Amino acid sequence: MIIISVKDVMSKTIVSVPPNTPIRKVAEVMYGKSIGSVLVLDDQGRPLGIFTERDLVRVIALGIDLDTPIEKVMSTRLITASINESVVEVAHKMIENWVRHLPVLDESGKVVGVISIRDVLRAYVAGSTFP
Repeated sequence: MIIISVKDVMSKTIVSVPPNTPIRKVAEVMYGKSIGSVLVLDDQGRPLGIFTERDLVRVIALGIDLDTPIEKVMSTRLITASINESVVEVAHKMIENWVRHLPVLDESGKVVGVISIRDVLRAYVAGSTFP
């Protein structure tokens, strides 16, 4: 069995916004880039939180003003992946924590990418043998 590493399947494109960005702008970024999550980073590039499609559904359902800063509604309990973890380990984290996007950190704690459930599934399917 081949062990696939996070660094081999993650997206190296980091889409992020500062914490004062209005929800409306974040939703526009997500729509424009066809992505399911945006990282919220401080001015040193450290992750403060993540805003996902699920968060957007919650915001709409609760009638929160879309001009509210993203820092008020983002998920701050970040589950992260290490660049050297296996995709299987990350899949377990996603399942255990009911999340679909994880920021990927290097050895120094810097964000170097994002891995999504789609990336995990793609790696699994690519490694499978079809009948």
